[in-house]
Amino acid sequence: MQSNPVFRSWLFVVCAVACGLFAASRPAQAMVVWTSTFEKGDLSEWTPGTNPTKGTRKNVEVLGEKVHSGSYACKITVHPDDLFGGNNQDRVDIQHQSTLTTEGKDTWISGYYLIPADVGMRNEFAFWESNVSSQNVMDFWLEPKTGGGTTIGFGVGALASTKLWTADLAVGVWHQVAIHVHWSTTATGSVDAWLDGVQVVTNHLGKTKADTNTLFYQNGLHRRAPGNFTDIIYFDDLIEADTFAEAKIMASGQPDTDGGASADGQTDTADTSGSGGSAIPGSGGAGGAAGSGVASGSGGATIPTGSGGAPATGTGGSGTTGAGVTTSNGCAIAGGDRTGAGLAALLVLAAIARARRRG
Repeated sequence: MQSNPVFRSWLFVVCAVACGLFAASRPAQAMVVWTSTFEKGDLSEWTPGTNPTKGTRKNVEVLGEKVHSGSYACKITVHPDDLFGGNNQDRVDIQHQSTLTTEGKDTWISGYYLIPADVGMRNEFAFWESNVSSQNVMDFWLEPKTGGGTTIGFGVGALASTKLWTADLAVGVWHQVAIHVHWSTTATGSVDAWLDGVQVVTNHLGKTKADTNTLFYQNGLHRRAPGNFTDIIYFDDLIEADTFAEAKIMASGQPDTDGGASADGQTDTADTSGSGGSAIPGSGGAGGAAGSGVASGSGGATIPTGSGGAPATGTGGSGTTGAGVTTSNGCAIAGGDRTGAGLAALLVLAAIARARRRG
């Protein structure tokens, strides 16, 4: 017996509505917008900066002598004669032009840094600066410690005029430095910072953009004034993303979870972490029962269990396991429907199927 055309039309409409509601309830997908591993053996992941060479001397090099992972990392050396323009500063750096610095946007950047010896004087090594207007708005820096050693610090304002944090830093080992900025020309902006996965600045509120211009992230060694010292820094494995989880902010030595080799060279586990609110535990449901005019549906696709996002971005959602339903138009609804409207659509669909079988 052929199926009723009216029944088929209703079935199609209900399934389309249910699938649309389910898709609309899913959060926007997090993105990694830029990475720099230097594995191409060059600086193609960056834009030119300041004083990469001095005559025949290379101040910026991609080498394999010290790496965080892979075969290459960037080495930057600043010398007493690496003067910058008419500003009477020693400076060698390279730039990353961010796509996430317009008003109201958020960006997370993490990267690994190593200094082979204590620095001779204060050097800014990672800082945000505006295009066109060249306004420095926040810095990480290195500084000699009284009595020996090196400290690391972070601050906001021109050349970090407002110090927010400082701590001792071990030399000769890799450290992950990370920052999150909510960009705003008003006091609604905010900044967070991490060292080796430990949050050291939390939700510092204030103006994070000097003006409406976009910004770039500079890495290297920059001094407020010349100094009779030669300092070196290495950096590797940088990530810029629009969420905390995608930026892989983690303690040193902790494996990442993307299913490939971790940034610290350890073999990691399969990815089980979801960004906040996006985890949907539950396997696919059994296939729909056969009915007149409706082919037996196959089981819903299995969705791997995902843990909630990190506390900084909210805990993950906790969908419930539900039976997968595959309709005749091929649109599958997996277990764990997260909306009351989606559940109602499923109930309507089941009622129509039962009525059709009785007829």
